Amino acid sequence: MWVGMVQATLFIEAQANQPGAAMRSLQKMVDDMQSSGVNITEYEVSDEERDEVEDNVAYSSFVEMTLEAPLREFLRLCMRVTPSSMEILEGEQEIPANDALYMMGDVCKIIGGCCESAGVRLPMPETQFGDEKQDEPGIDEEELHEFLDEGYIHFKFVTKVAGDEDIVTRDILRVLNVMGTYVNKVKLKEDGDQSDGFSGLAAVEAIVPNIETLFEIVLHFSPLAMSIEYPEVLRFTLVDIQNLAINMSSLVTDITNYVATKRYKSLNERR
Repeated sequence: MWVGMVQATLFIEAQANQPGAAMRSLQKMVDDMQSSGVNITEYEVSDEERDEVEDNVAYSSFVEMTLEAPLREFLRLCMRVTPSSMEILEGEQEIPANDALYMMGDVCKIIGGCCESAGVRLPMPETQFGDEKQDEPGIDEEELHEFLDEGYIHFKFVTKVAGDEDIVTRDILRVLNVMGTYVNKVKLKEDGDQSDGFSGLAAVEAIVPNIETLFEIVLHFSPLAMSIEYPEVLRFTLVDIQNLAINMSSLVTDITNYVATKRYKSLNERR
């Protein structure tokens, strides 16, 4: 097992309606990152470009920086500064499963906080009846071991659910199957007021194809508890790290843009 630093080049853009403001904001961001202990080995802020569209003038700039950080801190950083693009130079590593759970918890907390502040929820993948790969939860022992030998991840989690019990189980099965994940068990337990139908917890045992899908499941289901049963160590390739960092930062950007658009429309409606 090896645990190391991630070395990456990030490209971060800024836009402003006053000349010089974009460059100053990027320089301040770099200064703040360095002050907080981020190891930026080199960086360069570009000259501003002036764009004019329908009498609206905007000034844009970007910073190209190379930095080093532990994987967990790197993912958190990307969700904070939301780079528009990046290249992972080094950092392939093996992480104990328990440490990976902390990273998944970070992602869930940060993205969940953004969604809560924006008043939105991440949509589940679009599915329809018939998308299931399985008729019902359940994998025989031999098939389970075959999946694990192929590199699948044995993952358990608990999430809040509500609705008709049969439909809840079927929906969990269908969504996870569409993600390429197989479901071994779904156990429902009542929790809280049942006057409007079933409301409670679902304990799910899933066989997940890869690390990227594992994080996707955590984002969509917001587990109250989770564990990785196998393997004991997860291998993060450069591709895994880049895809995770880009996906997480893009989600934060999308949520931020949604809030900005909503506020802009609200201001126009008041005028």
